[in-house]
Parts: sequence; structure tokens; C-alpha cells
Amino acid sequence: MKKHLVITAISVAALFASTNAALADAQSDYQLAVQQYQTALTNWNVAMKAEQENFKMAMQNWNAAVKAAEQARKDIATKFKSDADAIKARTIAAVTAATNAKDKKAANAAGKIEMDSAIAARNAALEAVVKPGAKPTKPTPAPMPTPPAKPVKPTKPKPGDSTNPKPSKALKA
Repeated sequence: MKKHLVITAISVAALFASTNAALADAQSDYQLAVQQYQTALTNWNVAMKAEQENFKMAMQNWNAAVKAAEQARKDIATKFKSDADAIKARTIAAVTAATNAKDKKAANAAGKIEMDSAIAARNAALEAVVKPGAKPTKPTPAPMPTPPAKPVKPTKPKPGDSTNPKPSKALKA
């Protein structure tokens, strides 16, 4: 009878010892996985912030380039407008000062040639304006690291459960 009790006690102790050891291994594996996850999450955060900063700088540079190109176009247009107005005024003055039709025709032709050269200079200046390029695209975020799964805790056997054998009456006798 004592042998049965000792064997039962040893087998129960072995059962609990093996589950405790397995639980301890699972727990330490989980803690290691949590540390790796935290490191991966920190690296992911740093990478995401760096991508956002790079995109922000690219957008600022692009916006500055767009503004500079637009200002250059406005300056060219303003200069052309003032040059064109001056050419028209000189042409009108030359035509009114002309005494005959031949001189008026020559003054108009000279004004047209001068206007054509001003237009060509404007077009060349517009072609020389640096184009800002394509708008930077917003970076697509990398997937966030997935947290480790918690280890499954073994369930304690309930009284009256078939996995927990009751001592038989035969052992008592």
C-alpha cells in the first residue's frame, strides 16, 4: 500500500515537474520574443520617422523649386510686358513721325521685327527656367512588427475530471 502511495506521489510530482519545466521554458521563450519584438518595434519607429522626415524635406525642396520657377516665369513675363509696351510706343511714335506711306510701312516692319526678337528672347528665357520635376510621393509605411503570442498556460484539472483519477477504495483497504 505504501508502495502504491509512493508511486502515485512520484508520478504526480513528475507530472507537475514536467509541466512546470515546460511552462518555464515557454515563459522564457516568450520573454525573449517580447524583447525581440520591442527591439523590432523601436527600429520600426525610427525607420518610419526617418521616412517621414525625408518626405517632409523632399516636399519642402519641391515646393521651393516650384515657387522659384513660378517667380522666374513671372519675372520673365513682367520684363516682356514692359519691353513689348516700349516697342509698341516706339513703333507708334515712328509711324506718326513718318511723312509718307513708305516710311510708315518701314516703321511698322521695324517694330514687328523688334517684337519678334523680344518674343524669341522671352521664349528662350522660359525654356531656360529650371523645372521642379515630379512631386515626391508619400512613402508607404512598412508593416508594423507583430507582437509575439503569449504561451498557453496549462489548465489545472478540476475535481471530478476524468484526467484526475480518484483514489480507489481498493487502495484504502
